[in-house]
Amino acid sequence: MQQPADDVRTIEAQVAMLLRLADRTRRAGARARGEIERSAYLVLSVLAAQGTASVNAIADALRLDPSTVTRQVLAMEQAGQVRRTADPGDGRVTLVAATDAGLAALATTRDVRARLYAEVLDGWPEDDRTELARLLTRLNADIDTWGRAHPVR
Repeated sequence: MQQPADDVRTIEAQVAMLLRLADRTRRAGARARGEIERSAYLVLSVLAAQGTASVNAIADALRLDPSTVTRQVLAMEQAGQVRRTADPGDGRVTLVAATDAGLAALATTRDVRARLYAEVLDGWPEDDRTELARLLTRLNADIDTWGRAHPVR
């Protein structure tokens, strides 16, 4: 097997550090800033984009096991962020819809995070921010494609 190039090793190390720093930033005073938990943020993002969705559809969108999403949705329902109903066409399917409170919490979290990243990236030229956005989107898409082709067993 060929050894990874130095730039690939640098990318791996920098992504690991990015995840660590982003997690630290997210956790530091998140509740005080009105942010919601990461799992709720992701589920609500799916619901904001797709509208009411089944647990399986949410799990597929987030590349998670449906049992994981079910646990997250139950906690979110208790927090008043989502509402669960049975699918009228198939009572075995649970549909999840964001509540107004859930959508408001998502909007608050997005605003807080956008302000944070705007402050961090304030000194960057617009072209660099645009390029970073493009490359991160591409990286996530390629990681997702690779992950689908190499499922964990």
